[in-house]
Amino acid sequence: MLCFSLDEKVMFVNDTDRQHIRACDVASNGTLANSRVWARTVGEGAAAPDGMKIDSAGNLYCCGPGGIHVFAADATDLGGIKVPEVTANFCWGDDDLKTLFITASTSLYRTRVNTPGMPQMR
Repeated sequence: MLCFSLDEKVMFVNDTDRQHIRACDVASNGTLANSRVWARTVGEGAAAPDGMKIDSAGNLYCCGPGGIHVFAADATDLGGIKVPEVTANFCWGDDDLKTLFITASTSLYRTRVNTPGMPQMR
């Protein structure tokens, strides 16, 4: 999975095997530079980084061990949303984009968040 920062100057990529998120700077011509480990998804369970998106405040949400991990734009770990199954992906919904729909191994979960998500590309 990959996603971009709000200003599209940084691209984030999951490294499932190594349990971390990498960041690369995006130059004005579209080339990538300065690849680095940006954050680690550490938690209970066997899950690995998977679905990943940025909310309207620039926080990065990423599926991983224990549920959804949330990081500030500077990679500060803001905590997470615990889910009792391995998570695969998620999206924001409802008119205010404050409902998070989470797909897991056998279930679909719904929870409210404080910061709205970003509209999904269609």
